[in-house]
Amino acid sequence: MKNQQVSVDYWAMGKAMLLYGILTVLCWIMLRLFNMVFLLPRRLRSQQENIQQTLQEFKKRFPDLNITEEDLKNAEKELEEYLKEDQDKTKENIEKKSEETPQLEETKKTI
Repeated sequence: MKNQQVSVDYWAMGKAMLLYGILTVLCWIMLRLFNMVFLLPRRLRSQQENIQQTLQEFKKRFPDLNITEEDLKNAEKELEEYLKEDQDKTKENIEKKSEETPQLEETKKTI
């Protein structure tokens, strides 16, 4: 048997590798889409049931209190606004303290 020279076709190997990579990514995306089609309605339904259960518990604990789903959603927004205001206040307090600090040092120097 004669010695044969083996040559590697890098171009064909690169194209095949790229094609299989793209195919893998597309299959992964397709699986995720199918997963979401079947699981998303179930998740939304369970989330809605949780909200309804929370409202029922609130009604049992506080019979005079009327809380709706919109109120719960608005409460989240109000909480975020309150947290932003609190952060702004703390920033202002820090700035005021930093402005007062040089004045204290000047009074110490003059004494």
